[in-house]
Amino acid sequence: MPNTTIVTMTGFVEYARVFEENRDDNMDFHAKTQGQYNMNFYPESDAELKKFFDAGAPESTMGHDTIKIGNADLAMGKFIKLKRPNVHPAGIADFGGAPKVFDFRDGPSTTKWDFGADGELGNGSKVHVKVSIYGNGQRASIRLERVAVVEQVVYEGASAATEDCF
Repeated sequence: MPNTTIVTMTGFVEYARVFEENRDDNMDFHAKTQGQYNMNFYPESDAELKKFFDAGAPESTMGHDTIKIGNADLAMGKFIKLKRPNVHPAGIADFGGAPKVFDFRDGPSTTKWDFGADGELGNGSKVHVKVSIYGNGQRASIRLERVAVVEQVVYEGASAATEDCF
C-alpha cells in the first residue's frame, strides 16, 4: 500500500505563483483543476536534492526528468517544478487550494504571509518548502504543501523591455 512521505527542503524560488492572487489560471493547461499554484524550486544543495529522492520522488515521470536545468545564478542551477492544484481533480478538499505560506523572515513563526502587505515573491527569494510524496518511484505523486519565506526578493513585475516586445 502506498504511503505519503513529507520532506522539507531549503532553496530559492523562481516564478512563484503560490497565492490566490497570482494563481496560474491558464485554462488551456489547468481546466481540470481550475488553476494551479506552482513554482520553480532550486534546492540550495545536493543534500536537499538527496532528501527529496530519498523520500521516494521519481527521477523522471512520463519521459520527463524531475530535475531541470535553469537559472545558473540560483543555487546549483537545477530546479524542481513544484505544484498544487486549485481544485483536486478527484474532489479531495485537503489536496487543493493555495499552499499555506508563512513569514519566516525573523525566524520560525506561525505568522501567515500577507500578500497585500508583504507582496509577491520575486525570483531568488529564499524559502523552506514542505512537499508530500505519495507512493514511490515512477508513479509517485508530488504536491507542494507549505512555503516559509526566509528572505524575500521583492517582485518587480515585467520589465519595460519585455512589455515592449508584445
